[in-house]
Amino acid sequence: MKKILISLSLVILLITSMPFCAFANDYELVVDNGNLLTDEEEANLYTELDEVFVETGLCPVVLTVSSLEGKTAEAYADDYYDNNGYPEDGCLLLVRVSDVAGDSDWQISTKGEAIKKINDANIEELGNTCVPKLKSGDYYGAFHEYGNLVVKFSNKAKTATFKSIAISFIIALIIAFIVIMSVKKSYKPVQFNRSAANYLVDGSLQVTQGYEHFLYANVTKTARSDDSNGSSTHTSSSGSTHGGGGGKF
Repeated sequence: MKKILISLSLVILLITSMPFCAFANDYELVVDNGNLLTDEEEANLYTELDEVFVETGLCPVVLTVSSLEGKTAEAYADDYYDNNGYPEDGCLLLVRVSDVAGDSDWQISTKGEAIKKINDANIEELGNTCVPKLKSGDYYGAFHEYGNLVVKFSNKAKTATFKSIAISFIIALIIAFIVIMSVKKSYKPVQFNRSAANYLVDGSLQVTQGYEHFLYANVTKTARSDDSNGSSTHTSSSGSTHGGGGGKF
């Protein structure tokens, strides 16, 4: 019986782990339509981004193109992510290299949880880190840094969330302690009395009628902020919400 239970446990573990093993491999994480990478670089980058996907839960895509087909870089990046079967939570780095100096494009599009985890300040950091490498022609180096930064930003967001929860919990404990101590302080010690007769005057309590009246309702409304943890958002042509940013190089 013990061997059977162990075998069943191993089978269940294998079955439950299979989706995670194949999770990232279901998506094209590197789409080098602009031919900026060698075959070896493309293979290595795919492996790196696959690991980023598994670690963060965000689908990190790299897309290179030679033309934006009449669209803005933002629209092209958003549409490509929306229209090619990528999951709800992810980000895409688009790069278009032009022969004209200063006319090349880089753009990152974020969606779902990536909007919160890769905010405007993070995108600025990503640009400051990756653009110099793009300018020098070190495309693989730029995309490698992109993957590292996605991990960094994701971990930073998790830490911030944990700290926020911890601080809220501590504040709640302090408030509860103050309230309890205030209530306790207001109580006056009394002696136990087996009968309530000493507190009543004969004939003084007469209940002739009982009824209830609803007096009022108090409803507080708080406006919902459009700011997703410091991330500017917009709507793509398919109606999806995206964050992101980019520029020329």
